[in-house]
Amino acid sequence: MSKLYNVGMYIRLSRDSVAYRETESMSIENQQAMLSKFIDMMPGWVEKRVYIDNGASGGNFNRKGFQDMMTDARQGIINLVLVQDLSRFGRNYLEAGKYLEEELPSLNCRFVALSDGIDTEDGENDIIPFLNAMNDYFLRNLSDRITSVLMAKARDGQKLSGSVPYGYMRNPEEHTRLIIDSYAAEVVKRIFEMRAKGMGYSSIAGALNKDGILPPKRYYQLRMNREVKEKSKCSDIWILSTVKRLLENESYIGHTTSFKRKNKAFRGGGRKKRDKSEWIRAENTHEPIVSKEIWERVQQVGNDAKAKSANQREPRPCLFTGLIFCADCGSPMMYYCDKQTFPSGKKMEYGAYCCRTHVNSGRVACSWHRVSELALKKLILNSIKEQAEQIHLDENGILETLLQKLVGFHKTEKRDIAKERKELERQYQAVESRIEQLYEEKVGGNISAVDFTKMAKEADAKLAEISDRLSSLTQAVEQTQTKCHDIERWILLIKEKSTLEEVDRDLLESLIDKIEVGEKQVIDGIKSQDIKIHFKFVGLC
Repeated sequence: MSKLYNVGMYIRLSRDSVAYRETESMSIENQQAMLSKFIDMMPGWVEKRVYIDNGASGGNFNRKGFQDMMTDARQGIINLVLVQDLSRFGRNYLEAGKYLEEELPSLNCRFVALSDGIDTEDGENDIIPFLNAMNDYFLRNLSDRITSVLMAKARDGQKLSGSVPYGYMRNPEEHTRLIIDSYAAEVVKRIFEMRAKGMGYSSIAGALNKDGILPPKRYYQLRMNREVKEKSKCSDIWILSTVKRLLENESYIGHTTSFKRKNKAFRGGGRKKRDKSEWIRAENTHEPIVSKEIWERVQQVGNDAKAKSANQREPRPCLFTGLIFCADCGSPMMYYCDKQTFPSGKKMEYGAYCCRTHVNSGRVACSWHRVSELALKKLILNSIKEQAEQIHLDENGILETLLQKLVGFHKTEKRDIAKERKELERQYQAVESRIEQLYEEKVGGNISAVDFTKMAKEADAKLAEISDRLSSLTQAVEQTQTKCHDIERWILLIKEKSTLEEVDRDLLESLIDKIEVGEKQVIDGIKSQDIKIHFKFVGLC
């Protein structure tokens, strides 16, 4: 009896397809139509799922459709991968070989590339490594050709990247050239003038925020009348790093610098900074906004500030760095050294934390949220000792309460899940038996190929439904077991750390996930500050 194949069709269209004139047969629609027609012709093949990556490069395999396909292959949902040709699968020789020669065979998943005549059921195919190497060479050659063209344009002073420096806009008649945006250019001039007078980055940001001037990204969105999605929503405030980057940009004296970053590999894999010696710099490519004299004065102010800070004492590591956040704006809080002078003349220096957004915006956005390091240490030690005392009094009660809070799990649910799993496994076996029976009836001529395909698809859909529910139940049980283990680990850590009298980094990293600090308030003449400690494994207690 021939094997029943649940086929996953993989379809990819490259973003370079138009530029390099891939044939019409490579379109998403035509690939799908051709593969579907082939499946209908093959006995025992059932079209299970279609995976599509539209506009995705073949240089790497971090594509949603491809990864979904591999997940289904690992879970046994499909056991045959069908593509039009090997280049649709991918153009990275090493990665393609790993999937085709190692992973898919280990999953007992057959691979068929229609146009190339490749079928792994026929045993080892010597042409696969050769075709993979040719596809890899095509990608490398394409990358080199594109880079050469872009570098020539950069040397000509053309602006290649999508982002345009604040104060400029693209020339509508020559898109790779810059012209001045009169409104933003006046803001740029003001920023340079303030810095030339010795103002700090934070003070400049504060002045702009007080006057309601929008920062570059937000201004660009409004100028271009672009609809802003929630995820990509830009801030409405200037921060000191934005001011700093602007003041270091040579675009404002008429020069264009390109190729500051490069791909880690021609297949992708992220980008990294180039050394300044590798940058392509073209002078006098567009109208400057500030004079050379103002530019040099501003750079000197920056150099003087760097020299001054270099002579100060080395910064020491801060105890709560990376763990403490503003409760209102969510930004990390920054450490600073505060000084206090007593009436006796004695001076005391101590560490404290404040909202980074407040400082970076020139003290315009959010508020201080100031808290001393000493107060935080006392609060954490007291909280650990309180938790340890409660555990000592009723450890089982604490465990049950936290389990219900974290996963909503009760003891009675364990019995219900076990009963449902048993019934689902019985149903799964019954449907599998029905599929085998359908195949025998088809081979015996009792049902037509059309009826077989229809009933097989219905049975597969039922199997998928049962499988999804079983997977959901398994995840619920695993989640509960994991959380139970986490809670037990937290209890052990609380017991272990409760005898400590000093807070160190080891204690924080083992027990604390994050700390949220609210602003100080005065209620009925009493000062208060809401500080929430989120413990690892159990969250807010």
